[in-house]
Amino acid sequence: MANKKMEPLDNEIARLDAEIARLQAERVGLIRAKELLTGEVINVPKIRQRAAPIKPLVLDIMHRAGPNGASSAEVDTMVRVEVPTVAKDTVGSVLSRLKSDGALVYVGERYYEKGCEPKPTVVGGWGNS
Repeated sequence: MANKKMEPLDNEIARLDAEIARLQAERVGLIRAKELLTGEVINVPKIRQRAAPIKPLVLDIMHRAGPNGASSAEVDTMVRVEVPTVAKDTVGSVLSRLKSDGALVYVGERYYEKGCEPKPTVVGGWGNS
């Protein structure tokens, strides 16, 4: 339920990030044109590029994992295929937040999308039955 409520916000954040990137590229182009016209070199401080939001990607990966779930390392590997520049602990932090928000369940070293986690067995342990 929380995933569906967050989707419009995630989409708007992604839209704004794309617009910021477009405007930054336009700014760089204008500065370059000014340099060419005036012959002077304009010192422009580097603007730190914001990384693409990975929360929607992590949710998609977990949805695809289904009842098999995925370890933090597996999710990290899959995220890095799409976003190679993701910071070291970002995926783990996102997984932890999603668990705290109730979107994911953590059982036996694996994360599962809520509702796909293994059910407790009759003897009290966790199993896939």
